[in-house]
Amino acid sequence: MINKSLIAVFFFIIFTQVTFANNYLEKTIDWYKFRVIKYNTLSPDYIFKIWANPDYKATNLRELMEANNWISAVNWVFFCPASYKECWWKNFTKNERYVDWIKIWPEASTWNRVVFGVDKNDKAFLYQTDKINRLDEDKINYWFANFPLLLQNWVSKIKDYSDLWLIDSKMKAKIQRNFICSDKLNRNIYTWYVSAIELEKLPELLIKFWCNDALNLDAWWSSAMIYNSRYIIWPGRDIMDWVIIERKWLDTAKIRENSKKIRSIIETRIANKSLDEKIIFLDNIQNWLTKIRVKIYNQNSIDIYEEWKKIWYEINVKNLKKLQTTYMINYLNKSFNELKLEYIDKENQKKEAERQRVENENRLKNSSDLLF
Repeated sequence: MINKSLIAVFFFIIFTQVTFANNYLEKTIDWYKFRVIKYNTLSPDYIFKIWANPDYKATNLRELMEANNWISAVNWVFFCPASYKECWWKNFTKNERYVDWIKIWPEASTWNRVVFGVDKNDKAFLYQTDKINRLDEDKINYWFANFPLLLQNWVSKIKDYSDLWLIDSKMKAKIQRNFICSDKLNRNIYTWYVSAIELEKLPELLIKFWCNDALNLDAWWSSAMIYNSRYIIWPGRDIMDWVIIERKWLDTAKIRENSKKIRSIIETRIANKSLDEKIIFLDNIQNWLTKIRVKIYNQNSIDIYEEWKKIWYEINVKNLKKLQTTYMINYLNKSFNELKLEYIDKENQKKEAERQRVENENRLKNSSDLLF
């Protein structure tokens, strides 16, 4: 059982505020499932921007988020990892990045890549050298380029790339597809993935998902999505470029610091228990925490049904207190998973040490028997 004093300890970090945005959305269209983060560019409480690791080293997404006070993130441009021979054994991306009106990549042309940009008025728009909004490059406040362009003004653009060597076998395969798009008003931005589909079929599906302009993102092993500090999709490798969301007035470092104190209290309480008792105790805490998170999400979500089947689910946690609670729960669940692995590893080390001790004793005994 988890007593009331422990419950009080868990929630001593909570503050109060009201907010909106950073929505998580699941939607099913024509049997294809979308999982995306929805962001309104007019949000006064969130910062939505790109991040490119400045030292060109692939990095663990969670560690980088915790170091920078972010709460949600997804991967974006094509990543050429050092493990690929064709990448010259270096981590590499070749894409334009714009941060505070400064162009990071020095090439004069975007070539076949298209910039998904946001201007100073926080409106999303497309830019491509000599092709799309060609006089508007100086309006780009931030964002990046990638390929192929999927939609422009509700029109599929995928055939524009059909004869290019850029569309390789991986891109033609039926796999999970990652994307970023904006709606007709260029205010709502949706980014992340739709379940396995061919690239050429994706644009028409995105139109049904409310997308007006849409750009393809990297997939396969680079795919990563974190929502409120909890992995929705784990990346198959460290990566170096992300779209991130930061919540104003949310101090994630303080939450993690207090969560570590909670873990220390729990460790002290169960220090003398057996391994099985420790695991059961931690499982009970995690189940309790998960129920709280589910309750918060259920209280701050909407379900849309069509012909008795749920086709749309959206989470919008408006209250900062509840957002802090979900962040803390996700962090603690991760921390308790790590703690269980530590306990299991220590127990295995003890068993191995005991096995070696017995083996050495038997070896010495056999040596003594031979002498006599």
